[in-house]
Amino acid sequence: MFRIIFIIIFFIPFSAFAGDEDKLKKGVVEKITAGGSNFIRNTISGDGDTEVQITAGEDYKPEFSIMSVRSISHHPGVDAIFLQLQLNDTKIRGDNRLSINTGIGYRKLSDSKSSFVGGNVFIDYDEEGNTRGSIGIELRASSFEALANYYQAISGGQKVGNFTERVLDGVDISLIGQIPYLPWANIIANTYEWKANKNSKNSKGDKISIEMQLTPNLVMDVGYDDNNIDGSNNFAKIIFIYPPRKKPSANSEFISATPFVNIDMSGELLTKVRRTNKIIVESENTGFVMARGN
Repeated sequence: MFRIIFIIIFFIPFSAFAGDEDKLKKGVVEKITAGGSNFIRNTISGDGDTEVQITAGEDYKPEFSIMSVRSISHHPGVDAIFLQLQLNDTKIRGDNRLSINTGIGYRKLSDSKSSFVGGNVFIDYDEEGNTRGSIGIELRASSFEALANYYQAISGGQKVGNFTERVLDGVDISLIGQIPYLPWANIIANTYEWKANKNSKNSKGDKISIEMQLTPNLVMDVGYDDNNIDGSNNFAKIIFIYPPRKKPSANSEFISATPFVNIDMSGELLTKVRRTNKIIVESENTGFVMARGN
């Protein structure tokens, strides 16, 4: 279902400009953005961000997700309690699997409205019965973010075909900073570790990526993931956002007059929590243990 929708979103804009290369180059970003926005607007309504994301890497097929943040109690300019829901179509050992992330969070804006602090708790569940919980904290300003999440397995071993799967405990920490004079581009540094259950060593690694707000509705994130189990892998994400973000984008303010742009963070209280939404599992088959679920 999701793959069909995304094919339609991408195919229509490119077909509309077939045979006219100049118009295609000028209009493709706007057409893709409009298609994604219309799909999201017609699917989910209400205050808060909604995102549709496509993720692809060197060694696996594309994965899809749709995420929604909705207000429970919102006091503009002060604080917000919110619900975040995400449906994921991911790959485990090359096979499609659906999972759901459900979380509740609280964010408190600073008196100057230039930053906020927040905390959140989540429950993650996939269609094979793998379940975990997490707790996270975050500090966000207009040009800098810091966050940490701890993940704890809830379910035990799950028999899936010839494999026994076990959810791994873990932690991830991220630092995000704006590239000077480019208010639409961030550098994201992420480190993570997943505690082995039966495997001989923990799975740990680092990700570095550049997140680019190309238009108010379209974000691209490209980077590099280096893991001691899986090795290295390049990845790319395309994210459609609704409603449009009010932050600077590449097509509105490519270069700023100052190194860092300060914005009122009131409008960011109902944006997504950054975390690892895919449940990481060990897969065991007749004594052979794979540390990751990809």
